[in-house]
Order: sequence, then structure tokens, then C-alpha cells
Amino acid sequence: MPLRRWLLILPPLVAVILLLDRPRSSKSVHHAEWLDAGDAKLRGIRAGAGDTTLLLLHGFGESLLAWRSLVDPLAKHFRVVAVDVPPFGVSDKPSGDYSIGSMTDRLNRLVDRWIPGPLVVIGHSMGGELAVAMALSRPTRVNALVLIAPAGIAIGMGGFLDTVRAGKASAIAWWEASRSFLLPIHDAEWLQEPAGRSEYDPFTDERFRPAVERLLKDFDFVALRGQFGHLGQPTLLIWGDEDPVIPFRIGEELARTIPCVKWVPLQNRLHRPHVEAPNEVLVAVLAFLRRPSCDAARPALP
Repeated sequence: MPLRRWLLILPPLVAVILLLDRPRSSKSVHHAEWLDAGDAKLRGIRAGAGDTTLLLLHGFGESLLAWRSLVDPLAKHFRVVAVDVPPFGVSDKPSGDYSIGSMTDRLNRLVDRWIPGPLVVIGHSMGGELAVAMALSRPTRVNALVLIAPAGIAIGMGGFLDTVRAGKASAIAWWEASRSFLLPIHDAEWLQEPAGRSEYDPFTDERFRPAVERLLKDFDFVALRGQFGHLGQPTLLIWGDEDPVIPFRIGEELARTIPCVKWVPLQNRLHRPHVEAPNEVLVAVLAFLRRPSCDAARPALP
């Protein structure tokens, strides 16, 4: 599909999806931290307690605020860490490589530095692909996975991200920088940030658009074709049956491919069911983590 047509279609499509994201009304209960991951410091929050930690990874163009509705309920049962995956949110914007290998290495360094004990990685879309890459690279470190419409095998939208040339990358980067009015990266009622950080705007950050363009050049959104079948961890796979970004049929394919999987299709849900229907996702996640399926030799999580 020509870029011009996509530039007409994409904004209203994204608007429909993103306007479902409404901040929860509550007092400030979390304080942002900047967690060192080697070549970058990532804005993050840590909540809850317990032996097992849930690491939450958002999708392309989003931030840790995508998990607002789940962080607090999950923190009643587990330690929870949510971060802005660079170059998004208020995390640093490294100028180097954004290949899936480099991004996975950065997250593994984050885990080594900040997360002891059993680890479950929960990832959505691009974050789901990174979660799988972490599990494949550290099979003894990642105990289980929760994947919400993960990238890695195919992208819909007419193959919009299959090939990203310079002009398209520039247009997408501009759109990502300018859409904070649709998808805010700050929520003072939920997340307190120090002065200066709380006013950060990617649109005025000269580092942001080049970093997004570099990611679009380096990152392969279909890099894990053929590798999902090598996952050894118990995996919860959640998918909205009306997903316009990564088609539902991809979820059905992955449900047949992943060796140890619990498949949870959600009716009448789009690409972000954890935002659209957080209670449905929460019930599925807690049920799965209480008793991960299909590997009797692996101890049950609390």
C-alpha cells in the first residue's frame, strides 16, 4: 500500500485504538525511577513484594503507562517492574544499534542489575517479541511468559512494517513524536516524576525522532519466525479476535506452535486488550501464574 494512503488511514485507526486508553483517577501512588541498563537508563516503576518478579514490556510507540490498570492488582501478588523500552517514553534514547539482539541484551542487563529470583516476562506486541527473545536467550532465567498479541512472526496492516525505507521511517517517527496528545507518557495522578522529567515531551526532543528512525531501520518485527517452537517456558498467549494490527490468525498459529501454551482468545477485543479489558486480562494472568500449565517438573509460582 502506498505510503500516502497509509498516512491517511493510520491516524484514525490509531486514534480509535488509543482513545480507549483513559487514565485511572487516583492519587499518586508510584515514583518513577531511572534504572541503569548499561548503555541507557530506563524510566521504571517497582511495586509489590515476593520472590517472583513480573517484568512488563510495552509495545511499539507506547510507555509503561500502558500497564496502569494492571500494575497495582498484580503487585498484590508479585513484585512488578515496568519500564519504558528505549527509545520510547522517558527512557534514554541511545544513538546506537536498535536490533532485536541489542535491545534484548539491554533488557537482560536490566534484569541482571535489578531483578533477582524467579522472573516472568509479560510483553505486548513489540514487547512480546522482546519477551520471547529474552526467554530464548536466557532459558534458565525466564520462568514463564505472558504474551499479548506479540510481534515476531508477522505484522498485519498490509505488511506496513515489513519494509521501512527512509521516507517511511521519517514519517512514522514524526507521527510518534507528535501523538502524545493521544497517548500521554505522563500521568501525575498515578506516577510522580522529578521536576523537569515530568515535562518531557518527545516532540521537542531532538534525539527522539532519529532514535525511532534507527529502530525502524534495525529492528526486525518478524525476526522470530520458526523460533516460537523452541520456547520451553510455560506461556500464556492472549489475543483479541478483532486485532487490526497483528491478525488473530497469527495468534491461532502460535497457539499451535508454542510447545507449552495456554491460549486465551478474547472476543470483540482489538490490539491492546490489557488496556481495553484489563479485568479480563488480569483474571487470565493470575490464573495462569498460580499454576503454569504443561510442565509438571517446573515449580508452581505463588
